[in-house]
Amino acid sequence: MENERPAAKAAYHHGNLKAALIEAADMILRDHGIEGFSLREAARRAGVSIGAPAHHFGSATGLLTEVALLGYESLGQALNAVPPTEDPAADLQQLALAYVNFALAHPGRFRLMFRPDLVNRDDPRYSLASTAALTGFATAIGRRKGGMAEIFMVWSSIHGMANLILDGKAKYLFNGATPEDFVANLLPDLLSQAWPFGAGHSPQDCV
Repeated sequence: MENERPAAKAAYHHGNLKAALIEAADMILRDHGIEGFSLREAARRAGVSIGAPAHHFGSATGLLTEVALLGYESLGQALNAVPPTEDPAADLQQLALAYVNFALAHPGRFRLMFRPDLVNRDDPRYSLASTAALTGFATAIGRRKGGMAEIFMVWSSIHGMANLILDGKAKYLFNGATPEDFVANLLPDLLSQAWPFGAGHSPQDCV
């Protein structure tokens, strides 16, 4: 969008070209999804030459990896904001809601983060960022029964929910519910059925 270019150019003149390009790429994913991304469009939004993204990031993968790192940072903030309790099931419900709400708020980042064909998973920062974001999440899952099998199965379930909601499947399964309505009004009850609270807890305790 044209009104984005002056601010991006100002950032460039202040030596923040890389940051401006990362922001431009992030906004493309937000507005048009992965399918709408190109280095040319990132350069246009940042108000710089067509060759600038490749010069600073080497390739589309280099630039998209930076956006994926932002994604893990923001996912970690969302998950780590959930305070732990003495009830692993209660914690898991709230973490699942945080995970799905992150996907709904940042669909472009969310889809990109798990695309090995688009990001460089060999970048050491990728491993550090994903571990920092998901360690608490995995720990909460493991508190229920323990073991990597449990973590894999529960994470698969939550991640699958997020993708189905982003794909608009709730509309067809729950009387035309929008993704936002589904997450706000229906998902908490579904999660409580999947992972019931322990003794002495109720869904209202975590609202």
